[in-house]
Amino acid sequence: MSQNTQEEKFIRMTLNERIQHLCLLTSFITLVITGFALKFPEALWVQWSRSLLGEGAFEFRGILHRIAAVVMVAVSVYHLFYISFTPRGRKLVRDLWFGLSDITDLKNSFLYLIGRTTERPLFGRFSYIEKAEYWAVVWGTVVMGITGSLLWFVDIFLPVISNSGMEISTAIHYYEAILASLAILVWHFYFIIFNPDVYPMNKAWLTGTLTREEMEHEHPLELEEIEKSREAEDSGTAELKKVLPEDDESTENYES
Repeated sequence: MSQNTQEEKFIRMTLNERIQHLCLLTSFITLVITGFALKFPEALWVQWSRSLLGEGAFEFRGILHRIAAVVMVAVSVYHLFYISFTPRGRKLVRDLWFGLSDITDLKNSFLYLIGRTTERPLFGRFSYIEKAEYWAVVWGTVVMGITGSLLWFVDIFLPVISNSGMEISTAIHYYEAILASLAILVWHFYFIIFNPDVYPMNKAWLTGTLTREEMEHEHPLELEEIEKSREAEDSGTAELKKVLPEDDESTENYES
């Protein structure tokens, strides 16, 4: 290799994917803060923002909440096109889809964590944890998008679903918000930030790359596939060179 293997970088997230992730991250955090500010107006941190922004704090909260909602829906629609019409996007979905191996990985992870085995399960591009997180985000976005739209355009939907429908939508929106917040704060943040294996933080969402050491530890099966692909390419190039004549020799023969 032309560079030291310790310095070798492997693409984890492209710039396109990192921008999508950043839009989702910022819109989600904004929605959580502004949404719970409405639900708990007497909370100390809400009163602090009210004293800072004055009488327009509540109106500003509502505008910010709706802007963040539009951003989240927009990036979700873009992501839908991304996974439908780009080769990398389609491969992303295939790699994130659950398989029978995920059941085995879950069992082996549990056995490893309780000390029944000393062998850690080997993961490919995505572990069962990352797959579960992705599809949970898909589910949560759909549910929050539908219920949020019903609550936003209340004048349009109230005659259709009645007060009972609005109350149900409000309850679903609220409890799904709690579930999503806990999933991100307790689950996702742990594996990205507080997990001893990656502490102080897995920087792939910022840099887009992982080192060879990180690949060997977190995605050894994917690294194995990459290296097999490289070996196949190198072998094919070598065979091609054997078949094709050298440029200099062929030129000399032609001139003579």
